[in-house]
Amino acid sequence: MKPAYLLGSLLCLAGCSGHQPPAPTSGANPVQHEMQLLTAALQSAVNGIGAGDVRGIAHELHGVHAAKERTETALSSGNYRLRKNHERLDRFRALDEEFHRRLEGLVHASQANDVGAAATAFAGVIQSCAPCHSVFRP
Repeated sequence: MKPAYLLGSLLCLAGCSGHQPPAPTSGANPVQHEMQLLTAALQSAVNGIGAGDVRGIAHELHGVHAAKERTETALSSGNYRLRKNHERLDRFRALDEEFHRRLEGLVHASQANDVGAAATAFAGVIQSCAPCHSVFRP
């Protein structure tokens, strides 16, 4: 899926009246749970950028960071194994680190309530989804 399409999809989802992101399901594996939290945070980011107030994004992304740590613990302990290309765990970790580095830019923009910087950081975050999904998403 192309980054522009992903951005358009997120913008549509965020703009649909009454649309609320799903709550993380208790049966989700660690990666799914992290992605559910991330989806909710990114939808909030789109809403905040549109409203001109991005202060709440940082708080939501801290929850994503905690979920990342749970994912890493599950992968390291062997309690979770990637369902696709599990033998490329080092590549998954490298892509994940790059992705979370980009999220830090969104956190900093949120903390400064800098809408322009948040929009720029958001675009970089979205662009870094496809490389991981193309290799590891079943």
